[in-house]
Amino acid sequence: MDGRHKCALGLALVGGGFVAGWWLGRGGPALPPGGAAAAGPASFADVVERAAPAIVAVRARLRTDGVAPMAAGAAVGHTADTHQPEIRHGSGFVVDARGLVVTSRHVVLGAVELDVVVPQHGTGAAVLVGEDPANDLALLRLVAPPRTLAALRLGDSRSLRAGDWIVAVGNPLGFAQTVTAGVVSFVGRHLRHSDLGVTSDYLQFSAPVNPGSSGGPVLDLAGRVVGVTTQAAAAAQGISFAVPSQTLRWALEAMERHPDGRARRGYLGIEFASRARSDDLAAAAPGVVIVRVAAGEPGDRAGLRRGDVVLRLDGESVLDAEQLHEQIVRREPGTRLVLALLRDGSIHEPVEAVLGEVGGSAAPDAVATELPWR
Repeated sequence: MDGRHKCALGLALVGGGFVAGWWLGRGGPALPPGGAAAAGPASFADVVERAAPAIVAVRARLRTDGVAPMAAGAAVGHTADTHQPEIRHGSGFVVDARGLVVTSRHVVLGAVELDVVVPQHGTGAAVLVGEDPANDLALLRLVAPPRTLAALRLGDSRSLRAGDWIVAVGNPLGFAQTVTAGVVSFVGRHLRHSDLGVTSDYLQFSAPVNPGSSGGPVLDLAGRVVGVTTQAAAAAQGISFAVPSQTLRWALEAMERHPDGRARRGYLGIEFASRARSDDLAAAAPGVVIVRVAAGEPGDRAGLRRGDVVLRLDGESVLDAEQLHEQIVRREPGTRLVLALLRDGSIHEPVEAVLGEVGGSAAPDAVATELPWR
């Protein structure tokens, strides 16, 4: 097991019908090595100035008197009561000029009313229209969006390298439009999700974030969104995490596919790892070795066993654990997979498995997770 995918630090969350194609944006190439670009810009002011009109504050009004929280698509309304409301503050950004706002799901979780503060336009009501629980993402729609609303474009987080400059903007501790800068610390950090017991692929960066920063954009030097701030290491400084823009793209597409706006991810209930590089067999057939199968989960029902090596999925070679992880979690629950396994020196195929759903019926302490260790 590679220590790069184990994290002993406590993690703290730092948040106090669509039109096809609106999320599309093209990222530029990674910064070239050497030269002036590698030394960094003299100032990030131009990046911030261009992005600032589209970066918002999110205020979630919570109730603790038994009133049901807002569901995706729920209407906004102000109810008369004598209870003192609890307000949770977070950040977000406009991803479509027609009034769609991305933020962190934990910012709006349990909210009965949502307000979004848009620079130069003031405060307006919003509704929750989409969510991805596995990646802590939420999509809001402004009830009455301004006619002239700035929006940010998505970059390509796959082009990032450790050491690239980034800028994070948000509303930490209620201080609006706070800018911090740093570098990409690690690309593809896999952390266990606190609620669902699954791992997600995060962008680790060094810019400081604090409560209220959640949902804010992480920008490249062209002002494109390459991540969404989601959490920080509670016992450390300068260890922050963001959902990569490529994951956000997938989530927005998945929200669009489902009438309830909920992104759904496939689940087998297995843990697995890439085969050791020193393994002679791995050189000929890399594959992925299963290290745990949770009883009663989809993998167990399909007959998968600890020690099996997954060689192919739907006829295509499985090269490493990260590839298999993506093939599982980015497919719809109910999808039928056809696997080729190496077991006790013999090839077993076809082995069929039907995907369950991340965060479905399994209890948290019974969830085995797809861990793409390398």
